[in-house]
Amino acid sequence: MVYNYLENQVKNADPLDLVIMLYSKAISCLKISKNVIESGLNNPEDIKKKAENLGKATDIIAYLQGSLNLEKGGDIAKNLNEIYQTLLDELIVANTQNDAKKITDSIEVLEKLKKAWEEIKCQSQNSKKD
Repeated sequence: MVYNYLENQVKNADPLDLVIMLYSKAISCLKISKNVIESGLNNPEDIKKKAENLGKATDIIAYLQGSLNLEKGGDIAKNLNEIYQTLLDELIVANTQNDAKKITDSIEVLEKLKKAWEEIKCQSQNSKKD
């Protein structure tokens, strides 16, 4: 039931909505990993949960990076590319060193980017009304 809802949400979303959804999912996965690390990684299930969620978040960031059009996107695409690469590098370190601070920093960056995309969506909707 929930899966059908999510599937419909994705199928009916415009590109801006999809980007925002990807950011939301990456942030959610990183928060789970951070919480698991902070709780102490007391058993193999914790380690698996941390790794799976960090993996999902890095997959999303890599997907976002791969979807950039560096030729047409100009400086914005180049800057996003650098940000995504830095995030990917930091999350590799966070995973190997169980560094919750690096995850927290990555969450903050993604939340700022998500907010910027939400503002673009809002401006886009407002310009369509005019």
